[in-house]
Amino acid sequence: MSFFKNLFKKSAPATPARELNHVSKLILGDIIEFSDSFTLPSEVRQQKFEVIGIETLEFEHQHYPRFKLQGEQQTYVWLSLPGHDHNNFQLSLELTREEVTQLFDLELFSDVFEEGFTELPSQLPVSLGDWHAERYYQQDIATVGYHHRTDFRTSVPSQYADDNLGRQFEFYHLHDAKENKLIDIMVHNNGDTDVYLTVQLGNDSITGYWPIA
Repeated sequence: MSFFKNLFKKSAPATPARELNHVSKLILGDIIEFSDSFTLPSEVRQQKFEVIGIETLEFEHQHYPRFKLQGEQQTYVWLSLPGHDHNNFQLSLELTREEVTQLFDLELFSDVFEEGFTELPSQLPVSLGDWHAERYYQQDIATVGYHHRTDFRTSVPSQYADDNLGRQFEFYHLHDAKENKLIDIMVHNNGDTDVYLTVQLGNDSITGYWPIA
């Protein structure tokens, strides 16, 4: 993290050694700065984050990168690029079990995993800032995916190749009425469940790039 810490002491970005002008070009060690827009959650607004991990989420018809970002205050968020729209990306905050119980009635939340479920209200107020909406609607249920701890942007992962096996999960996805705030849930084969609050953002949400090399 020495590069990361030293950079925050500088008043302006150094001249980049390589072109970095889009989140799709991020590599390990790069740093980005989010804008001051109020569409951004307060935890990331006007903050710098370093790329400390790059993974791949694979589904039947697409795979895309997911970047783990670490902030100055040891805040961790995930940036992902689903679909083919390079003008937008998603930013996710992983919830603890305690935060899930803060935000949702657990009996209602368990209905997300049942066929025919359509709507989930959140319990307000909660201490999760600008990440959540008041009500969510179900979109995907039990979609099979694979989690790879490898960057596959220059190659193609396959759950059928022995050397590329990822960790299988079932994916559940909900969105608010405007489809700007989402809930993403990954249920792994061993029962581990990861819950994320996700916001849809545009490229103008990032105001600075500092490539590591």
